[in-house]
Amino acid sequence: MLHSDEVPGSDAEPPPWGPSREHARLIGRGERLLDVLPALHRAPYGDEDVAVVFDHLDFTNRAIRDHFSFEDPRTMLVCFALARPQSRPLSTNDRGPAGGPMHPVRTCIVHTFKLAMEDGVVPPIGSIATRYFGPALVSGETWG
Repeated sequence: MLHSDEVPGSDAEPPPWGPSREHARLIGRGERLLDVLPALHRAPYGDEDVAVVFDHLDFTNRAIRDHFSFEDPRTMLVCFALARPQSRPLSTNDRGPAGGPMHPVRTCIVHTFKLAMEDGVVPPIGSIATRYFGPALVSGETWG
């Protein structure tokens, strides 16, 4: 079970502004794409939220390295296929009060590194997302 609680010493609640309790189960793992393809084929798309987690970005890719202020191997990438639309903040301080523009999403790509040299989507991630989801991408950010 995954859960988020209030941040100690803060009145703010975790995004999207409330505690969460999720149940997750591992349906596959591997070091290579071919290791996880059978699990992705069996994934319950449309019935349950599905996420693919990459434990780090490839900082040998110059476009990724140039986008961030320094290399951090803890930078995970998570790709979500949600069973139902969820409204997510477009730009918010997660330690602040709730509010600001929201956008409904069913497909979401999130990376955990916030020290970028530029605003917007990381170029190689945007290129892949545009190829598969079309040019009308929406980009957001959280900080705090």
